[in-house]
Amino acid sequence: MEIKYLGMLFLATLIVFTAGCNQETGPGRADPFIGGTTGLTIEFIEGAPPKEVYDGGVFPFTAVLKIENIGETDVVSGDASVKVSGIYASDFGTTTTDLIQSTTEDLLGSQKNAEGGITEGGIIHLTFPSTGDFSYGDYLSGNMNFPFLAKLCYKYATKADTKICIKENPLSDNKGVCEIKETKTVFNSGAPVQIANFKETARANDKIAFTFDVWHKGTGKLFEKYTTCEDTLTNKDKVYVSIDTGMDGLECTGLTEGTATSGYITLYDGKRAITCTQNVAGSSGDFEKVIEITLDYDYEQEISTNVLVKHAEG
Repeated sequence: MEIKYLGMLFLATLIVFTAGCNQETGPGRADPFIGGTTGLTIEFIEGAPPKEVYDGGVFPFTAVLKIENIGETDVVSGDASVKVSGIYASDFGTTTTDLIQSTTEDLLGSQKNAEGGITEGGIIHLTFPSTGDFSYGDYLSGNMNFPFLAKLCYKYATKADTKICIKENPLSDNKGVCEIKETKTVFNSGAPVQIANFKETARANDKIAFTFDVWHKGTGKLFEKYTTCEDTLTNKDKVYVSIDTGMDGLECTGLTEGTATSGYITLYDGKRAITCTQNVAGSSGDFEKVIEITLDYDYEQEISTNVLVKHAEG
């Protein structure tokens, strides 16, 4: 009997423990995003272009690029473009116009649903040249390698959120539902620019402050939005930042060409800090408030391969 009783007690304890492990405890919450530091990816399809072709116009071929949206921002039709370079267009029987294409359909971002399931992002293929084929028309004295470089430029965004602590008197030491002076957990959508190091502090008896870093985490190049990745000093490393607490009285420093809560920043060495102050005068009680941060920018990535043009005998 004693052994049976102990067995039943152990089973009951195990059930309670398991149930407790499957519940969210404390102030934590599940990450609403898939995450990651990639937006779009680009790659040449195997065999397009082929590794080897022949001169004399006897070997027509194409280059096919696969573009996939790994991140969590939709890229609407026309907001992504690819330019192929590295070759002299007329040598390969085409024109510079046929080496530039914009997307003609939406590239939907990856998504996580309420149950945690993931829907993969969209995929498109672009064929170059946009009309006709590549074909090396002249005759070479010997075999020669030619680079095919594809640059992808697209408009992208990062969405991030966290929770700040609001108290009637931020300077009060009274324990409440939340803590003001601490580093907060930030959730980021999958994108090459991220929010990190979010810290909240008390500024006065009617104000709180918070700081966070904007980090370039991707492997491509960052540009001001709507500039189509034009590589100039004024366009490089610029991000448009929007901060929303859902409360009046928010002011942020370091933002230009915008408002008190939105504007451009320039990243230096891939990073920039932002400080904001939130007026909490008139707030009733202590509570947590979700803050949303959106980053908008143009992004450029590139990929290259070589095509060996062989001299055709005869």
